[in-house]
Amino acid sequence: MAAPKRKSTRAPAKSGGKLPRVSKGARPEFYDDPAIDQVFAIVTALTAEISVLFDRLDTLERVLVAAHRLAPGAVESYIADPETAEMRVRKREELLRRVFAVLEAYAERQRMTAERQRTPA
Repeated sequence: MAAPKRKSTRAPAKSGGKLPRVSKGARPEFYDDPAIDQVFAIVTALTAEISVLFDRLDTLERVLVAAHRLAPGAVESYIADPETAEMRVRKREELLRRVFAVLEAYAERQRMTAERQRTPA
């Protein structure tokens, strides 16, 4: 028997149910040193990712245990096969690229600024 569906606790977005894919405007700056703002943005992004993962994992484990499809403690004792381990490495690398995109964008802006300053007008 499938677990009953629950209503979402998320508030609906005001723009027809979809959030914009790209934020508008400049990234907010809170500190004099842009590096601190970048670290803050990374920590915030990681916290959001981890929070969602914890919720989803907890939900999945509870649903499976309640349906007698997973023994309590089975997740902690699981050992991944090589194919699964390789897939996890790829997903981890994708996550790191997303998380560190803030620093990549900053480095690119710094490079472009330095290039413009070297180029005579």
